[in-house]
Amino acid sequence: MYSHQHWGGGGRGGDDDLLQGRVYDQRVVSRLLGYLRPHKTLVLVGLVAMLLYTGTLVAIPRMVGYSIDTFIARKDLAGLNVVAIILIIIALANYVTNYIQLMSLARVNRGVILSLRTQMFNHLQGLSLSFFDRNQVGRLMSRAQNDVQELQEFLTVLVTSVGDVLSLAGIIVVMLAMDLSLALVTLGVIPVLLIIMVVWQGYARRTYMRVRRAIAIVNAGLQENISGVRVVQSLNRQDTNLQRFDRTNYDHLDANLQAARLSSALWPSVEILTAVALGMVIIFGGIKVLNGDLQVGILVTFAMYIQRFFDPIRQLTLQYAEFQRAMTSGSRVFELLDTTPEVKDAPGAQELPPIQGHVRFQEVTFSYQPGVDVLRN
Repeated sequence: MYSHQHWGGGGRGGDDDLLQGRVYDQRVVSRLLGYLRPHKTLVLVGLVAMLLYTGTLVAIPRMVGYSIDTFIARKDLAGLNVVAIILIIIALANYVTNYIQLMSLARVNRGVILSLRTQMFNHLQGLSLSFFDRNQVGRLMSRAQNDVQELQEFLTVLVTSVGDVLSLAGIIVVMLAMDLSLALVTLGVIPVLLIIMVVWQGYARRTYMRVRRAIAIVNAGLQENISGVRVVQSLNRQDTNLQRFDRTNYDHLDANLQAARLSSALWPSVEILTAVALGMVIIFGGIKVLNGDLQVGILVTFAMYIQRFFDPIRQLTLQYAEFQRAMTSGSRVFELLDTTPEVKDAPGAQELPPIQGHVRFQEVTFSYQPGVDVLRN
């Protein structure tokens, strides 16, 4: 269960936007995966298609290298024709399996988000009025719309990340099998990348939390000014409210620019490491080719694998931000779903049948919070 302390006290809205999401939150992932059970057949189809798709990605460079050493070196045109047919078949399999996995993922995504958003709407209908008195509608809308949308993106990123990891594993296994020393040279840049990621994540965590808080505050400001426009105009507060909204809006802009600067700083780092790895392979591999210890086709295969090797790494590093936002959004969504109504039916309560009559209020005093009367006598 998630703590509900953020909902009470602290004024309207409380501190609900200060939830600290982690890159991986087991509670959020476990509950989210529970929504996948009705779609387990589609999930299985998507996973099988993903495995086959990954196999096609790994097979193409190996076939190119094999054809260079086996057929081009011997000037065997018939063999090259066979390789061309095989590559066409692999390309078609790549297209079909990629289409199947993307369509399966899309259907599962939409089904999960439909269930989650419907559950959230029904849950909000049953909460006590005091809950809405303490919490800004704009921030609740942010949870029901933005945070649920983030979870949809997370499901996409999660499946994509699994595919990237499988692709990485397949490439590493093939490279190690082809030439151990050259594979170790290629993987030598990984410790440097890990150091960069550790440093980068420390800044990214704070930045992406700031982005989530900023958009929630902007939504709250929009909702209050639109729903209360009659009061704003009657008190002639347009200029004051505009200045206040400008401050929150520019804070949101600044938070997003800071996040963009972080992502922009990370991407060139991965590009540099890719170039370094490629250069090391060409130098060390070229020396082995000149010494007769390595075939040209294997060197070409390694060069192709390096690009494919770092593409998933690029995606995984960029998807860190999505994981961060999704864990935060998941915490916020499930915290809301775990909020219980303060006014509950008594055990064994019966449904009230249709009645006719009149209701008369006399000397009624009512308050959501003790000491702050809404109605008095």
